[in-house]
Amino acid sequence: MTATESIRWCHGRDGIELMQAALDQHVYDRHIHESYAIGVTLRGVQRFWCRGAIRDSTPGHVIVINPGETHDGRSGASGGYAYRMFYIPVTVFETCVEEVPGHPSDFSVPHPLVLDPGLSRQLDAAWRVMARSSGSLAADELFHRALNVLAARHMEHGPLRPASRHDRVLNQIRDYLHDRIEQSVTMRELSGIASLSRFQLTRLFQKAYGLPLHAYHLHLRLEEAKRRLRAGQAIAAVAADLGFVDQSHLHRRFKGWFGMTPGQWRAAHGYKTPGRAWEYSDPDGTHSAARRSVAAI
Repeated sequence: MTATESIRWCHGRDGIELMQAALDQHVYDRHIHESYAIGVTLRGVQRFWCRGAIRDSTPGHVIVINPGETHDGRSGASGGYAYRMFYIPVTVFETCVEEVPGHPSDFSVPHPLVLDPGLSRQLDAAWRVMARSSGSLAADELFHRALNVLAARHMEHGPLRPASRHDRVLNQIRDYLHDRIEQSVTMRELSGIASLSRFQLTRLFQKAYGLPLHAYHLHLRLEEAKRRLRAGQAIAAVAADLGFVDQSHLHRRFKGWFGMTPGQWRAAHGYKTPGRAWEYSDPDGTHSAARRSVAAI
């Protein structure tokens, strides 16, 4: 990441996380989130791959990445881009939209990118107020209102992926990987559990979950690394316990998926060494009133 690029995180309410980024050269590896990733592009062209196609988000667009959807990210034009994202736990998202007329619990957002300038402005307003005062009534009302507009305009009934006759065994493999986050897992043992050839299992799993088996297992370890770092565990201990070769291996993988180093992640969640303070500001240079303190990396 260059000196002119930045990624900043802060807490919202109920486990919601907020991210603001201004990027140019940084490229995200293909990855998935366990939460809904919903946000807006503030300037430039935000290019990402999702659901088999390249998408270009510009101001006025709304990005909606469902939990478990594979995607990446990079600049789509010279001069870089800036954006803001909400990372919303599934239970929180469902609670916010469950009262929208005509939307049962079995729903999905069918398009990862929609052009809706009005909704984009609402989401950005909710982001700014929640970053400034996460527990305020204003933040809660603006956030709920924006998600309800999203649900009413852009959500559809039914699951994103139709059921498959292999779902049971694929779910079994997925659960097996979840149970072995700290352990090495071989393709031989997975294909034996599934009673499928290595080729069949690899193809079916990637089709169902968007990532190859090894990348999905890496995703689980990186998500667990975030949880442990957020709880204050040392980076070296997290790397060793989760099976990374060394601390630099965790550093490289973590930055490729989340855009920041494990040290920056710990600092953003309150575990820091003495350093400078920075002020939250819009990427176009206008300052908000919200302040956070993080370490200089």
